[in-house]
Amino acid sequence: MASFKLNIAHITGCPPPKTLADALSEFGLPESEEFGVLQHSNTSEAVFGTIIRRTQAAVQKIDAESKEITSSPVEKVTQYPFGVKPSTGMLEIYAGSATGIEQVGNFFAGCLALPTVVEGIELDIPSAIERLTKDTQRFQLRGIRVNEYAHNSYMLGVYAPKFLDSAHGLEFMEKYAQFLASAQIRFQGPSGKVNVTLTPKASFAFSCNEDDQPTVQSILRKLV
Repeated sequence: MASFKLNIAHITGCPPPKTLADALSEFGLPESEEFGVLQHSNTSEAVFGTIIRRTQAAVQKIDAESKEITSSPVEKVTQYPFGVKPSTGMLEIYAGSATGIEQVGNFFAGCLALPTVVEGIELDIPSAIERLTKDTQRFQLRGIRVNEYAHNSYMLGVYAPKFLDSAHGLEFMEKYAQFLASAQIRFQGPSGKVNVTLTPKASFAFSCNEDDQPTVQSILRKLV
């Protein structure tokens, strides 16, 4: 099984694919800029590519002779593979966490000077699970994470139970729906099992057979 990410956001003010692709080409990969365009391609409906962001990180070393600790800057490069479909106002980031949405939004609006606004999408976990139970085969609710769980006056805090029985898990989830932080689910894909983590953001982490990735992405897109 391979691991994948799918972060979905709304984007408004995005120009047509050809215009966006031209802007990406013109910006390129300048050495002096924080952001750059590693590669991109476009169709009549969408643009796909990878944006990079350069940041500096300090690495500390010890000098054995002087017994002094020194630090030197090291460049860190983060990749943001993305897909954007202006006609539907949808932006997808295929790596990292939901923070990648903000970084790509900053690049479009700041570096490319486009009139775009990118906003994350809230996900209703119970509603998403209800839909998945209908749209997938052999669905299982494997575990959830709740905040502010209080079993009794002596136990308060984060609680992450695992479930052998989905019915029991669904009952527990319904009781603590307002405190849900994440849910781990499993269902059957075309070639094998699919494991997905749902959070209150439309930021999905999932693992499956590589051949099943497009199918799983299609299922997850329907949840937002």
